[in-house]
Amino acid sequence: MARASVFLHELDTERFATCTYAEVDPVTGVVQVVRAGHVDPLIRDVDGRCRRIPVEGGLPLGLSAEFGRLGYPVTTLELDPGQTLLLYTDGLVEKPGADLDEGLQWLSSLVRRGPADLQELADHLCDVVADRGGEDDVAILLLRRHGGYHPRDTGRFQQHVAQSDPEALSSARHMIRAAVRAWDAEDRADEIELVADELMTNALMHTDGGAIVTLRILAGPPRRLRVEVEDRSSALPRRREAGEAGVSGRGLLLVDQLSDAWGVESRGGGKCVWCEFTTL
Repeated sequence: MARASVFLHELDTERFATCTYAEVDPVTGVVQVVRAGHVDPLIRDVDGRCRRIPVEGGLPLGLSAEFGRLGYPVTTLELDPGQTLLLYTDGLVEKPGADLDEGLQWLSSLVRRGPADLQELADHLCDVVADRGGEDDVAILLLRRHGGYHPRDTGRFQQHVAQSDPEALSSARHMIRAAVRAWDAEDRADEIELVADELMTNALMHTDGGAIVTLRILAGPPRRLRVEVEDRSSALPRRREAGEAGVSGRGLLLVDQLSDAWGVESRGGGKCVWCEFTTL
């Protein structure tokens, strides 16, 4: 998103664009969303209830580059089986003489009373908007998660965690819990979450930038879940003696005791601290 904003700004045009970008894992239901000046998505539950999902966002593409505010935080959410995600442009909710909140309430009510079938619901929304009139274009994207839970042995989860961003850290923890469930690794859930949290915290506290957290499954035997935390510092982590009254210095001791293997790899000008957990 940041690169797209810089590209648009460098075109030397007064135009800007709003955008929502989402990566969806249909197996686990995990959705990672980034928003650039766009309207928040909606989720329709199985019983028809419809609610707005607040997604922390950045400035529209082009403007964020102009004003030097290129941060686009990631929001992680989960779709349960049967739930529907609705992405749309503001032309769907903007009504003459009404503010945006009124338009969102109107859309939520329309979706709640609309058909259950996705194609019929999309047609219904388009017909209502056409009858209402308006000057702005309308785009609608509907996504429903089908089926139940099915563990899998492939794939990757990844998220960037910026410094001084508690929401990003919370979102990364959410992603870790979702990955543990998706890969049927609940037998090691507490250890995985504790070690991953320790590695993320270390990267944020002891480096000048953010961190990239990656979780992946390594095929066996034995089957292993691998956690990687990458940062831009070349300084290697080292074990310290915390002392009986110390409140820090036990991080790598925890990693060593709770994981089955761990290590450090050089990554360009930075490093990656990794650990692995054998799962059933």
